[in-house]
Amino acid sequence: MKTMNDLFILEGMKESIVLAGHRGLTRNVQFVNISDTPDIIKFLNKDHLLLTTGYAFKDDTQKLCELIRQMHALNCSGIVIKINRFLKTLPAEVKLLADDLAFPIIDLHTDHSLGEVSRHILNYLNDHEAEQLYYALHVQKEFSDMMIKGYSLNALVEQLGHFLLRPTLLLNHRGEKIAQSHDFRKESMKIIEQEIIEIIKKDLDAAREGNTYAIPSKENQSISTFPVQTKRQDNSMLVIIDSLTLPYPSSQMAIEQAGNVVSFTIIKEQAIEENSRLLKNNFFADLIEMRIQSDEEIISRGNFYGLQEDLNNICIICTVDPKGENYETLQLYEKKVGELYHSIYDKLEDEIIDAQVNATLFTKEKYFVMIVQFPDITETEMKHITKFVETAQSHLQGDYSISFGVSNAVHSLRDIPTAYHEAVEAIMNGYDLNMFGFINFYRTRELEELLKIIPKKDLKALYENTLKSLAYPKTKEDQELVKTIQVYLDCQCEISETSRKLFIHRNTVKYRIEKTEALLNCSFRDPAYSLRIRVALIIGSILEESE
Repeated sequence: MKTMNDLFILEGMKESIVLAGHRGLTRNVQFVNISDTPDIIKFLNKDHLLLTTGYAFKDDTQKLCELIRQMHALNCSGIVIKINRFLKTLPAEVKLLADDLAFPIIDLHTDHSLGEVSRHILNYLNDHEAEQLYYALHVQKEFSDMMIKGYSLNALVEQLGHFLLRPTLLLNHRGEKIAQSHDFRKESMKIIEQEIIEIIKKDLDAAREGNTYAIPSKENQSISTFPVQTKRQDNSMLVIIDSLTLPYPSSQMAIEQAGNVVSFTIIKEQAIEENSRLLKNNFFADLIEMRIQSDEEIISRGNFYGLQEDLNNICIICTVDPKGENYETLQLYEKKVGELYHSIYDKLEDEIIDAQVNATLFTKEKYFVMIVQFPDITETEMKHITKFVETAQSHLQGDYSISFGVSNAVHSLRDIPTAYHEAVEAIMNGYDLNMFGFINFYRTRELEELLKIIPKKDLKALYENTLKSLAYPKTKEDQELVKTIQVYLDCQCEISETSRKLFIHRNTVKYRIEKTEALLNCSFRDPAYSLRIRVALIIGSILEESE
């Protein structure tokens, strides 16, 4: 049975104003009559609602008071009247009587005809599906107004629970609680809340699409999930207890309308979050590009974004490999590139939370950058980081391969640029070797690797100027001289150790060293000459390898 209060969701009644008898809005409504005749009481009965212009009572307040008393005695629903048409205002005597009897008198806006309003009310009273539709639209309007006024997600969920008369939860795509109705503040419901979250986390994919589950600890009680779309790839969820037995006129349609508004509110909050993310990435770019000179500013801004000064830092970067038909197709669609990168960012956030890693996530150009912090550099910590990277890669890779570069540890926020460049170099080294979908840990380059970067003509000039006639030994004697100085330098200029390794007498070693020093016009005991000759010998092996 509908009440007077229920009618305000209808077209025409939305703008109506209750002039008197507010306490009577709980009266039932079953029939509607339209009349302007003085003897209308003959045609009224219990639960009848009267629609009138008030013409019959425009000059007789007492007649209107008498009609109200008679309708009250019959337990009628109330009067909807066009006050501005003839009465202009509701007489004070009538208002006092209606308030005393809790008999509702409602002012109908002049823009709506009695016939039009009567049709809406009758359709509402007689059509079950139409009523549910009206109610769903009413819910949608209420929630839209709340969203426009800036109500929080918790307020929206609380209001939905109030409309449905059911305990309601809002969970994110990971099954974590975002908001709840007041029901879950009770101690008895906190255990059920944990039980619900555990059930959903075991079957996240199905729950995000909408599903129904039994509550093990509560017989004959179930929960239903309803998808809430956001900017994330995976849906958030509204969780409602006993949604299969919603009180009339609530319906799945009303839940969907409320869910749409919750969706818009989450998207609005995500847009604010993206703006904050942009500021965070600007800080990281300033840090990497050395635009922040003050240590105090680095520490202050770093702390704001979760970076602590007194911890060790490892930089982990990942990127989509520029390889394959899928990647080439992707480059043609800017929107798809954006969606993919948003998806990777969200998944990396999930991986950080799931692995319980103390990490802050940034982006810089095509790279996703994680600064992982920990108190001590131990083997256990390094194993944990390695496992985290391997797990993240296995979860991220799909249509596109993803590669990771990992830096060495640095001990200060000011040194993070060094760690970042090491991680980038680790990625680039993998690509130089034509690798894809890899995890590469940075290692400090050996002298030989650094020398290979220098142009060959410069290496050759240094080599020939240093070793002179021994640069290209042609005789067996010259070859023995070169081999002797190499072993002699490797043995830290120890003659006895050199003779032992070469299986020759120590005097032979002394003779060869003296002869070589004379040829090169240097002393191997001089650290500068010694270093130069060591480098020249390494260059010789590089040149030989290249030829």
